Amino acid sequence: MQTSKKSSGLFYGWIIVGLGCLIMAVIMGIIYNSFSQFIKPVSESLGLTRQQMNLCQTLISLAQVIVALNWGKILKRISLKKYMTMIAIIGPINFALFSTANSLWQLYLHSAISGLTMVSLCTLPFSLILANWFNDKRGLAIGIAFMGSGLGGMIFNPVAVALIEGFGWRAGFLGLASIMAIIAIPAVLLVRVRPEDMGLEPLGGYPVKTAASVGEVEGYTFAEAKKMPKMWLLASCTLLINSGLSALVQAMSPHLTDRGYTTAFAAAMVSISMGAMAIGKIALGRLYDKLGVRRATFLSLACSFAGHMGFVFCTIKPMLGCIILGVALGCAYGTVATPIIVETTFGKRDYAAIMGIFTAMGNLGGVISPTLNGTAYDMFGSYNVSFCIFGAFVALAALCYIFLLPKAEKNK
Repeated sequence: MQTSKKSSGLFYGWIIVGLGCLIMAVIMGIIYNSFSQFIKPVSESLGLTRQQMNLCQTLISLAQVIVALNWGKILKRISLKKYMTMIAIIGPINFALFSTANSLWQLYLHSAISGLTMVSLCTLPFSLILANWFNDKRGLAIGIAFMGSGLGGMIFNPVAVALIEGFGWRAGFLGLASIMAIIAIPAVLLVRVRPEDMGLEPLGGYPVKTAASVGEVEGYTFAEAKKMPKMWLLASCTLLINSGLSALVQAMSPHLTDRGYTTAFAAAMVSISMGAMAIGKIALGRLYDKLGVRRATFLSLACSFAGHMGFVFCTIKPMLGCIILGVALGCAYGTVATPIIVETTFGKRDYAAIMGIFTAMGNLGGVISPTLNGTAYDMFGSYNVSFCIFGAFVALAALCYIFLLPKAEKNK
């Protein structure tokens, strides 16, 4: 077999990284990070309340939970490449059908399928694919691939606004769906799930050559892992942390305007933060490669905590920097840190099924976030209480990680 070191030209794993970045830009960047642009025009056009429209985003998260919980079973019935190709075709068609919606049930149906599309083409498959391709520089590879969601948000938010203002929200859905199809389908077709499919080895080679040669992989089976309290404690930490991550972006604009900043300034902060998130994913991935799992995780959680406190004290202008830092290295945790922690702790033997549980818990956190934010605002007239709660969640997770994460000398 040809190794990555002996292959001529660019190692194909880096092409996989670039394809992952493109796919996440057009799938997550449009479905998750740009959907809010449609809430107001669609609700006004169809006579819906904001609460009814906001439920679309909740359904997107719930659909991801369902897929993630069944990820291991899905991959036993169909190959990952075939499944991704099928979803890459269905996803843009479904997003285009938003343009035909005239009732609430249609919006909810297309939202659920959009959630299925996002998790099936982005977080779950590329966590597995990149683990297959990279034993060295895995953190950097994950960071570059997953920064696509932030880049997509930067690019497609203004595109969505321009389409909606120029041609209406129905044309906006059609235009973005066309972009999804043109980029995602060819990109998925070029993806190779394993380096062995091309006669290559992972970057860095196999950690244990004899195990690889007989088809054995180190780690726990899903049946073994689910009996371990450690798995459920780590998964619960993922839920706690992720519940606050989406709030750092989704509640930014309304919170800053509530605290006296102009709408233009709040919009600029959102744009800057999205760019910081894209850079932060690469930086955090590199930090995992350099510092190891334990130290990089605590650094990311510290930044996340600083971001939440930045919102609480945002009237003190220097604290705005904490918000940007929190989005940059804090929000990067959800996509960059989780797959590395799972692979380091449980190995690759049944990685897909175990990662499915962690992805489901992270998405449950995404469901909790808007509910807690909305409840806190209705009760206290401010998001400050919810940001304090999210900060406490991060602190509690960090305390648990002291005992759960491998020691620095081991995770090297």
